[in-house]
Amino acid sequence: MKLFYLFIALYCSAAFSLDSVKLKDTIKQGYGYIDLFRAQQSKNNLTASDLEFLRVSSSGNLVFAVDINEAANGTEKASTQGVTVDSVSLIIVRQGIESRYSQFSTPTSSLVARIGETTREFHYTLIGETGSSRITGSGLNDITAAFDSLLTVEVPDSIENADEAYLEVRLMQTNTSLGDPEAFYDYTAGFEDLALVNPSDAQFLADLSPGVDEAPLVVAQSQVTNPVDAWVYYPSSTSYYVVAYEDQYPNRGDYDFNDLVVGYRVGFGMTDTQVTSVIGVGYMIARGASANHNWHLHIPFSEQVSGNALVNLFKPDSTEQIDGYPQLQSIENRLNLKLYENTKHLMKVEGSDFANTLASQTPVKGHKFSFSFDLDNPISFSAIPAAPYDPYLHVLTTGYEIHLSGHLPQLSHSTNSGDVSTDFKDQAGYPYALVFPDQWLPPLEYTDLGDAYDNFVDYTMHSTQEYETWYKNPKQGKTKSISSAFWKW
Repeated sequence: MKLFYLFIALYCSAAFSLDSVKLKDTIKQGYGYIDLFRAQQSKNNLTASDLEFLRVSSSGNLVFAVDINEAANGTEKASTQGVTVDSVSLIIVRQGIESRYSQFSTPTSSLVARIGETTREFHYTLIGETGSSRITGSGLNDITAAFDSLLTVEVPDSIENADEAYLEVRLMQTNTSLGDPEAFYDYTAGFEDLALVNPSDAQFLADLSPGVDEAPLVVAQSQVTNPVDAWVYYPSSTSYYVVAYEDQYPNRGDYDFNDLVVGYRVGFGMTDTQVTSVIGVGYMIARGASANHNWHLHIPFSEQVSGNALVNLFKPDSTEQIDGYPQLQSIENRLNLKLYENTKHLMKVEGSDFANTLASQTPVKGHKFSFSFDLDNPISFSAIPAAPYDPYLHVLTTGYEIHLSGHLPQLSHSTNSGDVSTDFKDQAGYPYALVFPDQWLPPLEYTDLGDAYDNFVDYTMHSTQEYETWYKNPKQGKTKSISSAFWKW
């Protein structure tokens, strides 16, 4: 028995000491048929025993690193590129008999539509950087410095007696006419290199996740640890809610409705019909206030939730986080996250109290947040509340919370803590918080919302179907032209 355990220990030790190997064959124009016994340099050629070592050390899987090399379509850029995986097969030939293993996974998945179709379905994706900006050294080797994403294939059988071994990969042509995410996750004439990697290098790349934080739809997914079969997004996988506030509550103020403007999206990780994880991403769009605020997102599930939420806060147009982040927030009973703190200090233009609300100002990009939350215990999908949930402002200058109508104050230390009113409107029926689609434009500074949008007053006074789309008709010269293509960097 001791000899048996010694053999296992030596076997695993050899597996972990085996270097990762870059393969000679590549994925070209969306297709690759890769000979696993052919390395880029013949001196590194792998044997069937080597493959078996790597399979055992990776818990019955073969793990491949992929170097993404794509033209910039949609929101792709040098620091974030992506492709969609259509199918993967590991082909093992033993004494002339072929076996195929087609169960695979990647660290990320997204809702995309196939070329010629408009219905989006979940598909695995590969994300990375164009070229390599990582420097070999400080513990990096050629694989971890040059490669990006991971492709894992389940191999339940021994492959030590394999005579031939191939990896067949097909990438999916997406319907790029729909724009993003299809334009981001398409493939072009570029080629993708592959390497067969050991557990150490696989873990390094999994932790690094290059390009993921900037890619659409998968922000924070890499930080989720609970098992997830599919993601459901609100308002959708490609769009955002935009919430805007008048921060002088309970006074009316100048009612320009640009004191803080935030875009946000929420995704729910599903296993069968239960929610196991929640992620979110958002951007500060404009801040036209002398007051200071904190911005919170409360998702009032009908069931109690608990766990730890990881909050990220990125510098504008950067993958670098500000000091103090990422930040772990403990969740007990309810999901209520502080995502922007001291907004006056986060978004500012030199010499002005305002950002992106003056006609003469050149638009600036705001901070981006993301969060991931793994539930200690899954809850039913029916426990998810109706969107757009409860995004609220805590005005530090006055102490008041400002919510969408229908929600109660949440903070024990706010001025209106314990208030049972959920109206958040003035005596004339004008709200202090509103949610819009992501193409909405905020009024210019000191421009009344009713002056910037002609039908807003009629909508407030009558709330009839005739005026429901008032927010689609901004008046020229009265709103700040800052499109979602700019602020959702």
